[in-house]
Amino acid sequence: MSARTTDRTADPAAVATAMGARVRTETADVFSAIGRWRIPELILFFGLIFEGALFGLPLPFNQLVMMAIIGLGLTRRPQADLGRLQLIVPIFAIALFYIAMISMFADPTDLASDWKRRLIRLTLTAVLVLILATGRIDFRSAIAGLGIGMLFNAVAFYVGLAPDNYGGALSGYFMDKNVAGMAYAVFGVLMLAVIDKRWLKVVLLLAFAVLVWKTGSRTSISALSAGVLWVVLAPRLGVVGRWALGLAVYLGVRLLAEDFSQIGVFSERDGSDALRSRIDAASEIKVDGAGFFGSGLGEAYIVFPDDPMKVWFFHNSYWSALVEGGWPWLLLILGITVVFALRPFTRDLNGQELGVQAATIARLICAWRLGEVLFTIQWAVVIAFAIYLHASRAEAEKRTPTAGGIPTGAA
Repeated sequence: MSARTTDRTADPAAVATAMGARVRTETADVFSAIGRWRIPELILFFGLIFEGALFGLPLPFNQLVMMAIIGLGLTRRPQADLGRLQLIVPIFAIALFYIAMISMFADPTDLASDWKRRLIRLTLTAVLVLILATGRIDFRSAIAGLGIGMLFNAVAFYVGLAPDNYGGALSGYFMDKNVAGMAYAVFGVLMLAVIDKRWLKVVLLLAFAVLVWKTGSRTSISALSAGVLWVVLAPRLGVVGRWALGLAVYLGVRLLAEDFSQIGVFSERDGSDALRSRIDAASEIKVDGAGFFGSGLGEAYIVFPDDPMKVWFFHNSYWSALVEGGWPWLLLILGITVVFALRPFTRDLNGQELGVQAATIARLICAWRLGEVLFTIQWAVVIAFAIYLHASRAEAEKRTPTAGGIPTGAA
């Protein structure tokens, strides 16, 4: 009797019993993974979804959460030796000193934001990278907290508890639909790096794909698509193949960016697209006038002559970096991102590292059409996770050549 005949004549009771055992095993694995989550990390990273100022606080709530994460990390011992990756410390020091000097001696425009306050935020972001990269915070719990927070944001939005600032497009506590779209896209991809169960990956990916679509952010939709494509194809490619895939992703995103505006619900955005084009045109003029060294922190904004007191922020993070710190600042930020997270010349990358690489690509795509993407809290999480994985793998390979990464389990 063939195997196919045997399958067709299998005892239904035996099949049901086997399926029940499989479900029990999968469920037990999921609960076992949940049981290993650390509650402090879970709660704090849940709080990173709150972009606005709450309870009358002088700062956005997630910035206060960032300080709390740093404080928690400082009470713990490092779990990973960064080794040569400690180079990130002097790089950050040089970058922050440079942008501080540029801002200090620049002549700020009337409506520019306070450069000192922005410098403090950048410094905290750099410290957050170092705290996370040394493993003082459990990444599995942190990313789980972020994921739960983002799902909570969607539920709260649709039951009417979270803010609706864009006429039904999903924004919620992120306060901006593009920020929400970026978060759902980047962390939707990043979560694939810490989940081992294929069915759970599919469920979460579908859920986050729906949520990205609900934000209406075309850039975030492109970023998520590129990230998923990278997760699927990059493991089958070598270094040159990944370069070719990266070029194809870049060209595809540039090509589809224009076509998106003519498809379905996106074709109804003539007014907002016209405003964005107007902002981009004014932004490009300001970029050209900033010079090689930029104009200082807080200058990535424009005003229109017909409404000189209304501030519009840039819709391009690369231009923002050029205006604030010129080419040295942009190249420093991109250098950190490419060298420590994208790692384009590394031949042997495990599944987790490729997942972080995909999240980095998604973030770089978002930076093209969104104004504040680089050197932010979310950027710090991706960069730090990449450094931690690299350091942990190098340390583990000293003991066992096939070791590396972090244990994933069910989640």
